Amino acid sequence: MWRRRSGGEVAQGVAATLLVLSCQIMGCQADAKPFGTDLPPTPSGQEPVEQLPSVPVAPPGSAPIDCSAGVAPGAAEARLLTRRQYDNTIRDLLGDVSAVALTFPAENTLLGFGNNADAHRASLLLAERHVAAGEELAAAAVARGLDSLLPCEPGDRSEACVGRFITEFGYRAFRRPLAPDESEPLLALFRAANPEWGFEKSVELLLAAFLQSPQLLYRTESLAAESVYGDSPSVGTAGVIALDSYQIASRLSYFLWNTMPDAELFGLADTGQLTDLEIVRAQAWRMLDDERARGTVADFYEQWLGLPQFAGLSRKVPGSEVVNGFNSSWAESLSQFVQHTFWDEGGNLGALLGSKSVFVDAPLAELYGVGAGQYQDANRAGILTQPGLMALLAHDEQSAPVQRGKFIREQLLCHQLPPPPPDVDTTPPDPDPSATTRERFGQHSADQRCATCHRHLDKVGFGLEAFDHLGRFRTEENGLAIDATGVVTDSGDENLDGAFDGALELSGKLAVSPQVEACLATQWFRYGMGRAEQQEDVCSLEQAKRDFAGAGGDFRQLLVALATTDAFRFRAVAEQDL
Repeated sequence: MWRRRSGGEVAQGVAATLLVLSCQIMGCQADAKPFGTDLPPTPSGQEPVEQLPSVPVAPPGSAPIDCSAGVAPGAAEARLLTRRQYDNTIRDLLGDVSAVALTFPAENTLLGFGNNADAHRASLLLAERHVAAGEELAAAAVARGLDSLLPCEPGDRSEACVGRFITEFGYRAFRRPLAPDESEPLLALFRAANPEWGFEKSVELLLAAFLQSPQLLYRTESLAAESVYGDSPSVGTAGVIALDSYQIASRLSYFLWNTMPDAELFGLADTGQLTDLEIVRAQAWRMLDDERARGTVADFYEQWLGLPQFAGLSRKVPGSEVVNGFNSSWAESLSQFVQHTFWDEGGNLGALLGSKSVFVDAPLAELYGVGAGQYQDANRAGILTQPGLMALLAHDEQSAPVQRGKFIREQLLCHQLPPPPPDVDTTPPDPDPSATTRERFGQHSADQRCATCHRHLDKVGFGLEAFDHLGRFRTEENGLAIDATGVVTDSGDENLDGAFDGALELSGKLAVSPQVEACLATQWFRYGMGRAEQQEDVCSLEQAKRDFAGAGGDFRQLLVALATTDAFRFRAVAEQDL
């Protein structure tokens, strides 16, 4: 029997050990990657991990894949909740909007996204924060009143009430019904604690155990879990399993809302209806009409555009001492633009790359000499010419054609660029009042070690030279005329390759490029699946790309298409399942 201790000791001692106990008594799956194991190359909270996918979708020289041969889904990784997903899940579980995950270390990123299962894994620091957050949230929930927490008549403090709480709260916390070997140890935990610490504290410890459990913190799709609450039969293809309705409900909710399923998804899961393709399609459309989908779109674009890089950014205003005075304004301007083009201006690739809309607050309005609010700018066309992105892809006192070309290559064309040779100086040339940025960066063509890559980067990036390091439109630099001509080479689209003159022409060519369509579909696949595309995903990706193109580049149609692919609805049988 545990000795009696103070409330502080209980919270710091016993509740902390529940992290380990819950992993043992609630049956950690083999693929759940328990805390502190299988860490990414760089500890969470340090510099992001950026790597190339280990398995290309179509290896060079490989034979064409027969998409009529059967279902071929990629891996079903255990996915650790991101900070955003954690806070949203806690909000929907407990009604708590304290956003405790803001204290968690930042996710490691892979291919630009922080929800990639190969990079976002638990570190010791994150495990400590999960423990602390579970304790804090449990204490706060109990303090708000047991009657608002327990699913019983007011004042009911019976063991039967606790049993019902374990069943009903656990169902929502684990996003599925609990197995007996999960619920029974939890009830045993309450029984052991109640005589020593009393009903209220015992419920608090029980809730802390739930909030620290791997079943809540991870999204797993193991066969062991499937056997508890429903069959997930093979589909006639060796090594392939259809996800059950609860697993599809979670995939839908965390893809489109970044949170747990709602009552309607749970209801459909209870009756097994989410194994029906048309019901999944209808649910995806319903969910896109929900306000929560806006948060997911914002999250995708925040990561795709690299908006966290605005933190600490410095951009000097000529003739002024102002440095990094517009960072939050630029970030908000970009966020408003992508939300506007997605929800209010067609929601398609043409709007993203062609819209004339610009959103500025009072500081930016003064910088650009316009009125605050939304306005139309004939000199701009879509995301590439947005003031915030042009400022982000720049140096302190000059534009950055290399960074701008790199953004187009990697984010819009999905090209994988090798890092520069380790002995090459990547410091940009010093500003020269007698030369343009284009002239100063001409040295890249002279160095043969750099020329191969920079012919793909600079010649595209020079097309955005009409925008300075503050995102202002210009026709000259240092009294010299701006040359914004450029060349696209080796894009994978023969109609995109070739010369162009200026940002408007470049954006126009990108907006109708099948290569850009395919890349944006791939970027959303990486975000939605929480992993890189794999060879097995070729057919699913091709179907999503066809649907995207057939809908005129409509992003909402793309998200629905991704949610109805084989990659989304099926899983391969992993080694640990055998």
